[in-house]
Amino acid sequence: MCTDHVTRDVTQSCNLTESKGQIAGVRLAKRRVLRHGRSKANEAAIIVSTMENGIKPEYGLADAGKQQAEAAGQLLLQQLQQQGVPLSAVRVYTSPFSRTVETASIAAAAAGLDPATVQITPLLRERCFGLKLELTCHDNYCPAWDGDAADPGSKPCGCEDGESVQEVSARVQQLFQELEQQHEGQHVLLVSHGDTLSILQATFHGTDLAQHRQYGLGTAELKQLNGAGGSRQAAEEVQAEAGAVA
Repeated sequence: MCTDHVTRDVTQSCNLTESKGQIAGVRLAKRRVLRHGRSKANEAAIIVSTMENGIKPEYGLADAGKQQAEAAGQLLLQQLQQQGVPLSAVRVYTSPFSRTVETASIAAAAAGLDPATVQITPLLRERCFGLKLELTCHDNYCPAWDGDAADPGSKPCGCEDGESVQEVSARVQQLFQELEQQHEGQHVLLVSHGDTLSILQATFHGTDLAQHRQYGLGTAELKQLNGAGGSRQAAEEVQAEAGAVA
């Protein structure tokens, strides 16, 4: 029987091995990352990773995910106020998937930002696991992550139409460069997905990409990334009050 999982529990059952990491030390504007709230795909315990399926409304947020997104936005506002950051200095980017667009819009509104200003970028899209794994049970993440640990350049479960960890890292590096050019000195919130954000963080901190799952986030989990990258100690993790459930 296919069951839903807490991300970190699934990760613990997968074997992680070491492999050389990718580039680090990318200078970035001040930023935070936010994983989408609990989605209908989470509740159905299925993988939804292609753009075609990901943008469909039926794979948007569950009711619990909407509450999580609002709590994350309230937490974001609290952090900004504590740090003396004006809302005019904040930019929000999101994946095109329905669950991330909804999360970004709800969180932005809760933080006092205009949801209409949220910008969509395909560079934050979900990691594609390939048609072979699409709409299958969440249990299939585990063998894909085992493959990541053995070789970050390998396709998930041998699916040639899927994305390797290295390919996802390459596109988030492109995003880093674009944001640095456009928003130097500003605060940027990136709303995305579990694997995309774990790979993004591993890339940012200069960690071996084979170990990206150590950066797995719960649903609606908010994390602030400090420093210029290249140091794992530069991350300050904060979690939305609604809780983090994968």
